[in-house]
Amino acid sequence: MKILAVETSGKTFSLALNENGISIASFYYDYGHIHSEMIVPAVERLLKDTGNAFQDIDKFAVSTGPGSFTGIRVGMTAIKIFAQALNKPVAAVDTLSILENSCIGIKGIKIVAAIDALRGEVYVKSAGRNDIIIKNIDELIKDLKRYKNKVLIIGSAALSYKEKFYKELGAYSVSLPYIVHMPKAQVLAVMAYSSANSTDYTKIKPLYIRRSWAEESKKIRSNFIPCC
Repeated sequence: MKILAVETSGKTFSLALNENGISIASFYYDYGHIHSEMIVPAVERLLKDTGNAFQDIDKFAVSTGPGSFTGIRVGMTAIKIFAQALNKPVAAVDTLSILENSCIGIKGIKIVAAIDALRGEVYVKSAGRNDIIIKNIDELIKDLKRYKNKVLIIGSAALSYKEKFYKELGAYSVSLPYIVHMPKAQVLAVMAYSSANSTDYTKIKPLYIRRSWAEESKKIRSNFIPCC
């Protein structure tokens, strides 16, 4: 089985081709949000370099977010077009799960995937329920205090709030290198191969969690009543 995975939920862009559980080619780019300009040429180049064509792909995989609104839309739109044209299934995986699977579990260490949601907030999974929620960074740190020196933060939040985590949870919590904090299509492709969960392209949806800042600002302005 050949799986083509695309990950565009953050400022990085990556894609990967996986055959029978093995990553045979990948592309990773970290130089700003220009996903829309790169995605189709990059996919075409990857397929050409590996001697494959779109028709050879058995399944597509895409990250649903949370993350960059624009990035998520670009990735999901491309995958929907590919899947529709070839009538192939799609595996849709949330970004936090991709990050969690990027790190090998260590006995006695809690691994927490956290994505910067801006404005002092982060996207994390709720305890026990596995739902993705938005949490204030100080609340998250308070919840994790019991794991001090025994917790690893993975994701963009570890970079944005490094000093806070370092001070409150210990140096170990932010000891992972920069590259690990970026979700990658290679991991997504492996997850898509290992999981039987896939669906029709019409059923995949982005995981936004909240409105974009532009939409929230518009709502605030519309609710503003001039004093005079």
